Amino acid sequence: MGKNMKKLISLILTSGIAFGAHAASIPDEPHVQVTGVGEVWATPDKVTLNVSVNEHSKDVVAAKKAADDKLAAMILALKEQGVASKDIHASQLNVRSKTRYNRDTQTNEFDGYEVSRNLSIILRNIDSYAQTLQGLIQQGANQVGQSQFGLTNHDELFSQAQQKAFKDANAKANTYAEGFNARIEKVYSISAQQDYARPMPQVEAMMVRADSAGSAKVEDAYNIGEIKIIAKVNAVFLLED
Repeated sequence: MGKNMKKLISLILTSGIAFGAHAASIPDEPHVQVTGVGEVWATPDKVTLNVSVNEHSKDVVAAKKAADDKLAAMILALKEQGVASKDIHASQLNVRSKTRYNRDTQTNEFDGYEVSRNLSIILRNIDSYAQTLQGLIQQGANQVGQSQFGLTNHDELFSQAQQKAFKDANAKANTYAEGFNARIEKVYSISAQQDYARPMPQVEAMMVRADSAGSAKVEDAYNIGEIKIIAKVNAVFLLED
């Protein structure tokens, strides 16, 4: 194959391929550059719950005590359920004064204090997710934040995705080269991109609602689903002379 034709092939194969910040270096020789992608799907085996206790009162001491008591009850219930202390994280007290606009006087008037505390829990028995969330609400949590699902063996799964990305890059390089009657000689450079796990299973932030009997209830409409781990590799292959 002539040198000019190889340069043309190199130009055609590399045009339109935009590499990221960690792009592989480009040689002067005829070459093909590709991005290999590997994906692994897995069911999450842990979840981080985020809940809050909010109390409102003109007596800041009373509001603080109410928030502390509810948080203590939640922590006790979690430990009795088998959640380890290291997986329970309670935030410091947050106090904020509130005002209310008085239309008659056209001024903002003091309307008490809002005292809040946040609780974050790593739940390693994901099957008890709904039951745990319901229990936290019954113990006094009146705001539920987004739950974050994760994988204990994330590194192992990423390695699997990376191996798929390597194979994908090799296959693409050979396919592109063969399409122009060329052959791959060897790999010139490789740069791996950071992986990311697409958080498919999410429970959006929700407020506690009351059922017809007046008791707190968690929305039942959620689905854990799976997490997709993606690995990408940028590679440059030299073409044979």
